[in-house]
Amino acid sequence: MGLILLPLVLPEIIIAVALLVMLMRLGLSLSLWTVIVGHVLVCVPFSIAVLNSAFSGLDQSLEEASFDLGETAWGTFRRVTFPLILPGVISSLLITFTISLDEFIIAFFLTGTDVTLPVYIWSQLRFPAKLPGVMALGTLLLLLTISLLVIAEFFRRRTAQRRGLDASTTEGLI
Repeated sequence: MGLILLPLVLPEIIIAVALLVMLMRLGLSLSLWTVIVGHVLVCVPFSIAVLNSAFSGLDQSLEEASFDLGETAWGTFRRVTFPLILPGVISSLLITFTISLDEFIIAFFLTGTDVTLPVYIWSQLRFPAKLPGVMALGTLLLLLTISLLVIAEFFRRRTAQRRGLDASTTEGLI
């Protein structure tokens, strides 16, 4: 677990330079695939931390009851396990999306001729004439982020109501 969570404590520039050196030594060209590899490396620890808490809150007796009633392993996962961990999966997706969208250093080092959104925004900030467009793009990103947070809150409250909890008692859980 400590090895998986190691990218959480390492500076991002160290990870980016190490990945760049490793990819160059392997003879791989820089592209969006190398950026994806870097973002996965950075986002996996956050995802595991969120999913670990989702799985730790899972009641094993529900799965055992499903098996006792004759359900297959796939059916138990689909009908029992996945609906119970769905809020954790959604939280994990939202946090990894936000971290990946915000990740500039790794994208800057590992991108080839194709640019990612953070690298594009940074490159446009050097030109004062492009500033209004960058500000408009930033506003759209802010609205997208707020929309995702509202959707996540909706699902959190709906899940809390299904479990019989008052939505106000679970405010600090996310």
